[in-house]
Amino acid sequence: MSNTSIFLGLCLVSAIMLQFVCADIETNEVNDNDPKFFMHEGVRVYLPHEEECVKLGGLCIQTRDCDKRTSYEGLCPTNKKYGVECCFEYSVKPAPCSHFSGECMERCNKDLERPGNDCNNGEVCCVLV
Repeated sequence: MSNTSIFLGLCLVSAIMLQFVCADIETNEVNDNDPKFFMHEGVRVYLPHEEECVKLGGLCIQTRDCDKRTSYEGLCPTNKKYGVECCFEYSVKPAPCSHFSGECMERCNKDLERPGNDCNNGEVCCVLV
């Protein structure tokens, strides 16, 4: 292999890697193009927890999932581009039972049932306590 071939190969690999990992110019934070979140009650809660939102008792979630938003906008700036705002209340959404820290069972106390969408044969999603 010639030095030219090796050099071109390294340039190609570098270009591919740079396409997937870049830094935000304003904050200098690495952006791997995937927002960080966890599931709670079937709703995505975005990370990091933004200090101004948390001080008001809210969570950063997508506005379409929010039932009661804070009166201030822009309290979740890290994930604003994903339609995320600070929210006080949201409804429980159907999701896999594991997202509720539960398990599909034949019987469950009504207070512990959640809308798990992966339970079969008459089973219900029951939160494990």
